[in-house]
Amino acid sequence: MDNLKKIKRTAQLAAVLTKYGFEALVTETNIKKLIPDSYIEKSEKRKEIFAMNIYERIRMVLEELGPAYIKLGQLLSNRDDLLPEELTVELQKLQDNVTIKDINIYETVAEELLVDTDEIFEYIDQEPIAAASLSQVYTGRLRTGQKVIIKVKKKGIREIFEADVLIMKDFAHLLEKYYELARKVGMSRIVSTFEKSVTAELSFTQELANIERFRSNFEGDDTIYIPTTYKELSNSNILCMEFIDGIKISDRDKIQEAGLDTKNIASSVVNLYLKQIIDFGLFHADPHSGNLFVLTTGQIAFIDYGSVGKMLPHDKENLGDFIIYGLRKDVKRLVRIIKKVAVKCNISNEEQFQRDLYDFLDILESTSIKELDLNDITKKFSKMLNENEVVLPDYIYLLIRGIVLLEGTGRELGLEEDIIENIRPYGIKLIKSRLNPKHLTNKVIDKLYNLGDKLEELPEDAHALIQKMNNNELEVNHNLKGLHDIRNTINLLVIALIISSLAIGSSILVLADMPPKLWGVSVFGFLGFTISGIMAIIIILIIIKNKMID
Repeated sequence: MDNLKKIKRTAQLAAVLTKYGFEALVTETNIKKLIPDSYIEKSEKRKEIFAMNIYERIRMVLEELGPAYIKLGQLLSNRDDLLPEELTVELQKLQDNVTIKDINIYETVAEELLVDTDEIFEYIDQEPIAAASLSQVYTGRLRTGQKVIIKVKKKGIREIFEADVLIMKDFAHLLEKYYELARKVGMSRIVSTFEKSVTAELSFTQELANIERFRSNFEGDDTIYIPTTYKELSNSNILCMEFIDGIKISDRDKIQEAGLDTKNIASSVVNLYLKQIIDFGLFHADPHSGNLFVLTTGQIAFIDYGSVGKMLPHDKENLGDFIIYGLRKDVKRLVRIIKKVAVKCNISNEEQFQRDLYDFLDILESTSIKELDLNDITKKFSKMLNENEVVLPDYIYLLIRGIVLLEGTGRELGLEEDIIENIRPYGIKLIKSRLNPKHLTNKVIDKLYNLGDKLEELPEDAHALIQKMNNNELEVNHNLKGLHDIRNTINLLVIALIISSLAIGSSILVLADMPPKLWGVSVFGFLGFTISGIMAIIIILIIIKNKMID
């Protein structure tokens, strides 16, 4: 983006802020009392402005600034842990207030795909069935008879978005420089999260890849239906896929009229979402009722895969630990995991934090979905995190949002089981998988690789240390005690290296499926693990004994 465009857009932003900010200043202060009613009554526009509160004006600013700001408002409408409830309620109105652009769908498809639309499509409806801040959706029918939807990106939207994000970043840094609250909530991080989210949604190629990934993940699972995609009729700006003719998940009466059990449907939705999270680490990030359909077969169809949450392998591992410790109410280890995954963490009173976590888990375990206000519980959890300045990774907030949305769906469909009972089978499955010898082997190998990385760094660190010594830049402050224990320490270190070598050898035997085998695991490998484990326990006991003597 060139400087001229940025200056023009910044000027436009300043004009809009001034327009609404001045009126907000007047109406939110005692200045309003000084203005005669006759002045206000003379203009319908003035009457309208003076009747509005500050939160309505914020929403209007975002609407007037366009798609990128509307999208940011939609993102913030789910962050009632950061913003006043009155503001989030107002921002939620942005979800349904999107201007429909006049697009010649035939010309757009022909230009983008370089095809003769008459040869491929029997028809394409000129009026969109849905419009969002970034795209519009049309229906049509292929010459093969398949009804499809065609998702079209609004022209020039990427350039507008990129320009606005640069300005948003500047404002975020400015706010953080002068306002403590902006620093506390992490305005720059919120804008960065927003940028990543919308960048992904702007690429329909990425959305198509998401759909195919979901299809691969759920292959053989007849409880979910993944729509067919047409790669030859799709690119970064257009996505063509099968039209889903189903019942909205929120339409309980129609689901029952189709002869389907609403509670079973709700259970299927919850289980499918938990599979996405726990088994695959790839989940639908916006599972509201408009994106969930029930087919007459009872299958669940998710639509709109533009916004998905992704977890790296270590994210899944940490989430698995969180579920296991949560089911056991092991708050001490839960706090340890929170510290491990947190982007920012400043827990002032850890014991109180543990007590709050225990109370939180107790409520979840003892309350059914029918009685539980998960939105309220989420607010309490977020408040607890905010009080301790705990900022979690983006995928956690997407998870929380998804679970809250599904809780509302479950409540509408009559699901009464408590949340813990829905999660418990996955927790048991996780525990079993963690006890699997192959999983233990991989864990040991990972630890050894990390140890190897540290050892590789030692020569470089030693070289840097020698350089400092040669330049008389090294200062050493130490308090050395227990020189007589050095020999024992060296002996223990040697034994530890032997244990590590034995573990590595055993790992190789297990991964190579070296016979003979017992329960599918190499006997020699298992024996090696057993011996190394016993030796490790002996070393730990010696260390504990020495500490007790000291």
